[in-house]
Amino acid sequence: MKKRDSSVCPIVYSLDIWGDSWSLVILRDILIHNKRYFREFLASREGIATNILSNRLQTLTDAGLLNKIEGTNRAQTMYRPTQMALDLFPVVFSIMNWGLKYNPNTDMSIPIMQELQADEGKLHRRLLEQFTDVTH
Repeated sequence: MKKRDSSVCPIVYSLDIWGDSWSLVILRDILIHNKRYFREFLASREGIATNILSNRLQTLTDAGLLNKIEGTNRAQTMYRPTQMALDLFPVVFSIMNWGLKYNPNTDMSIPIMQELQADEGKLHRRLLEQFTDVTH
């Protein structure tokens, strides 16, 4: 992904890091679905190509949103969110809420969608609990 010159605009800065069509899907998978391994991201229903996934994971790691934890082989390499990524929960929830409002194809049988609508704060706390290693 080609980067622009540094911008003083916080929107441009943010979009340069996670504003492409795949980075937010990867962040969703880490933050909401607690995925950690390359093979888990690859199995997402959106069907990301391996080269794009590798590139986006590296971009998110370089930007400080993910920690890459090397395993004894490539299949065991794990990705964990940093506090910087956890701070994106309100953004992710806002985007999800916007999609819930305007996407008539949203599958409301998905438990996370029901939780989001019922009590966003409770959902946020529940999801953060899986990352106590990051927050403490």
